[in-house]
Amino acid sequence: MTRDWTIVAGKSFGRSCFGFDFSFSFLCYSVNLLKPIASQSRIKYLPVVNFYEFGEFRFDADGCVLFDGADKVVNATPKALKILSVLVESDGRVCSKDEIISRVWSDSFVEEANLSYNIFYLRRALGESPDLKFIETVPKRGYRFVAPVVRTEDKGSNPTVPAVETAAAVAGTSPAEPQRQPRALNRKLMIGALTAVLLVLATTAFVWLKSQKTGEQIQADKSGNQDGMSIVRVTSGGTFGTSAISPDGKFIAYSQNYQVGKGTLYVRQTDTNTEVQLLESADRDIGRVAFSPDGKHIYYLATDPSNPLAALYRIPVLGGQPTRILDDVLYYFTISPDGNRAAFFRADRERKQTSIIIAALDGSGSEQTVVTFIDDEKSVDSVPAFSPDGKRLAFGLANAPTDSDQSPARVGVFTIEIDTGEITRLTEENWRGIGMMHWMPDASGVVFVGAQARNINQIYFLSYPDGELRPVTKELGGYGNYGMGITADGTTMIADVWEFSSQMWEVGVDGKTQDSVQLTVNDFDGGRGFTSMPDGQIVYTTRTGSDFDLWTLRDSRGRREGKPLTSDSFAERDPVATPDGKYLVFSSDRAGGQHLFRMDANGDNVSQLTFGPGIDVAPDISPDGKWIVYNSNANNRNRIWKLPFEGGTPVQLTDFDSMAPSFSPDGTLVACTYPGNSFADPPRVDVVSFDNRDTVKSFTGLTIEWNYRGARWTPTGDALIYQRNDKPASNLWKQSLSGGEPKQFTDFTSQRIYYHGFSRDGSRLLVSRGDVKVNVVLLKNFKPS
Repeated sequence: MTRDWTIVAGKSFGRSCFGFDFSFSFLCYSVNLLKPIASQSRIKYLPVVNFYEFGEFRFDADGCVLFDGADKVVNATPKALKILSVLVESDGRVCSKDEIISRVWSDSFVEEANLSYNIFYLRRALGESPDLKFIETVPKRGYRFVAPVVRTEDKGSNPTVPAVETAAAVAGTSPAEPQRQPRALNRKLMIGALTAVLLVLATTAFVWLKSQKTGEQIQADKSGNQDGMSIVRVTSGGTFGTSAISPDGKFIAYSQNYQVGKGTLYVRQTDTNTEVQLLESADRDIGRVAFSPDGKHIYYLATDPSNPLAALYRIPVLGGQPTRILDDVLYYFTISPDGNRAAFFRADRERKQTSIIIAALDGSGSEQTVVTFIDDEKSVDSVPAFSPDGKRLAFGLANAPTDSDQSPARVGVFTIEIDTGEITRLTEENWRGIGMMHWMPDASGVVFVGAQARNINQIYFLSYPDGELRPVTKELGGYGNYGMGITADGTTMIADVWEFSSQMWEVGVDGKTQDSVQLTVNDFDGGRGFTSMPDGQIVYTTRTGSDFDLWTLRDSRGRREGKPLTSDSFAERDPVATPDGKYLVFSSDRAGGQHLFRMDANGDNVSQLTFGPGIDVAPDISPDGKWIVYNSNANNRNRIWKLPFEGGTPVQLTDFDSMAPSFSPDGTLVACTYPGNSFADPPRVDVVSFDNRDTVKSFTGLTIEWNYRGARWTPTGDALIYQRNDKPASNLWKQSLSGGEPKQFTDFTSQRIYYHGFSRDGSRLLVSRGDVKVNVVLLKNFKPS
C-alpha cells in the first residue's frame, strides 16, 4: 500500500470562539466603534484588505487565500499562491523567472524546476484548459497573468473612510460625506448601532449555550471527517510504529524495528508522558502490538534470525520477562474479549493455503481452525478481528482475479461466525488492501485502515450489520497498516502515520557520494521511477495531490528546468525509454487496472499494451528495442513476462515468485528479484536467460522489504547494483556477476533510496532518495458511529 501521510492538527477554538471570551472581546470592540458616535473625539481607520477578482475566482492578496465562485477555499500550495500574488499584482507585465524566484523564495536558493512545478500546480488549481487561460508562458522571458483582473477592497476597509462610516452602515444609513458629520449625531443612528451590537451579542451567547464543550471537542477537523476530532502527535522521531493503546487509555505501546531503530518495544504512560523501553535492543523486527483486555499485558509479534517465522509474545505492561506464547503467526493477530484466545492467519506453504486459527493463550496448545482458503482462489488481507461478544471475526479477503480486466481494488470486508462458519460480506465496496482492523466497543461496526482505488491509506468506519461506509480521515498523507487501537469507551484511537519524500540526485559513476548533486526539490520526485533519455534528459515521476505524473528534467542555459509531460487524473509510474529515445513505456491505472502503456517521447499517441487481470508494473526495454519485460501480479503471484514492443500476446518468462526485471546491456539476460518470505527464506537477485528461461545466477544479500526495486546492470554488464536498506541509511551494493561477496557501492549516511539507475551514456548514476518517517498519533474524541 501506498503510505504517504500528512497530519491535520491545530488548537481548539474553545470558548474563545463561541463563549464569553469572544463576546467580551466583541463588546470591547463595539464600544470602541461607538466612541466616535458618542463623542467624535477620535476617528479610527480600519485596515485595507485587497482582493483581486478574475474569472470565477477571488484572491485575497494580503492573506494569500484563493476563493472560487462559491467562496470555497481553493486547495493550492503556499508557494503557488505567492507566485499568483506576484503575477496578479504585476498588471499584465511579464515577470521573469529570476524575479519570481527572488520574491517567492527570498530566503533560500532553488532551481527553476521548483518554479515550473508550482506554475503547473497553480494552473491546475485554476482549472486552465485550451479555452481558459490565466497564465501565459513567454519563451525566454518568464510568465504573465493574462486573465482580466479587477482589484477590489473589502467592505468597510477603505482607509479614506473613518470608522464612523462603518458604524453608520451597521445602523442602516449611508452618509455621503462622513468626514463632515456634525458632533451630535442622529439619535436613530446611535440606537440602530446599539441594537445591532446587542443582537450580535445575543446570537453569540445563544451559540455558546448550544455548543458549550471542551476545547478539544469543538476543534474543527480540517480533513472534514467528523466534528470535534483532533489528531495529536505521540512521537516525532520518525522511527516508531505498530502502535496500540490500553483499554483505559492510560498506556500506549509502540515499537522500533531493527532496520530503523533499536529493534525494541516501548510503553508510554499517558498521564505522565513517561516512556519505558520494555525489551533489550536486538536484531529483531516487531509486528502487530496489542494490549490484553485487562490492560496488564502487551502482546506482540516478533521475528529474528534465529526465529524467522513470526512468534507471539507477552510481556507485563510495566516490564518484565517476555513469554513466548504461539509460533507461526502470519501478519496480524487479535485477542478475544475474555483475554483467553488469539485469532490469526497461518499459512501452509506446501499446500498453498491459508487458515484463520483461534488458539488458546494458556500454553495448552489448543487450536481451532475456523476456515481455510486456497491461495490460488482467495487472498486473505487484514486481521481476523474479534467482535466484542467474541462470536464472530471480521477480516479482509480478496477473490482471485477473473479473466476480465479489473481494478486492483478487490479486497472486501467479511465476517465469519465462529460456531457455524457462516461468512457474510459487509459491503460491496472494494479496497486495494486493508491493514489493521478493530471492532468498535459497542459493536456498531468495524474501523480499519484501507486503501481504495487511486487513494492512499485512510481510516474508514463500516457499520454493522447494515454495512454503511464512512471515511474517518481524508488527509493527503496515509496511515500505516500495522498500528491501531481503540479505548474501551470508543472515544480515543491510536494509529501510525507515514510520511514519504524524495528528490532526484546525481552521483558519480563510481558511487562516491561526496560530490553528489541534488537535481529536484519537489516533495516526491522519482519515488515511483525515472528513466534517462539519449539526449541527457530525465523523465521522472512526481506527485501532484494524489496523482502521479511524468515530468522531464533538462538543462536549459545552464539551469535545470522541469516540465510536465503528462497532466491527468491518473497515476503514472515506472517510465522507461526506448534506446533511440522516441518512445516511453510506463505503468498507469488509466484503464481501470494497472497496465502498461506506450507513448511518444513528447507525450502524444498513448496506447495500451497489456490487458487482463494482472497488475502490470516495472517494465524494461531490451537494448535492441524489440522486447518489453515486466512484472505482473495475478492470483496473488508475481511473475516476469515478456511482450513484443509493438504489442501482442505476452509470454511468461519465470515460473517462480519474481519481480522488478532488468535487461542486461547485451539483452541476453534478465535480472529479477525473488522477494523472499522471512529470515529463513531471504530475498535474492536471480539472473535468467531471456531465450530459454533458465536461471543462470542467484545472489543473496538483499534486505527484507515490503516493496522491492530492481537490480540494475552496470554499463559494462559485469555486475549488478542493488539496494539495501540498512541503518542508518539506504545504500547501493555491487555484486559481481562472476560471484564473490557483494561490496558497498555508495556511502550515504541518511535517507532512503527509492529508485536508482545509470544514465543512458553510462556517465552518471541517478538516484531518487528522501525521508521515510513513521510516527504515532492519537485521534481524540473519536466517535465514528
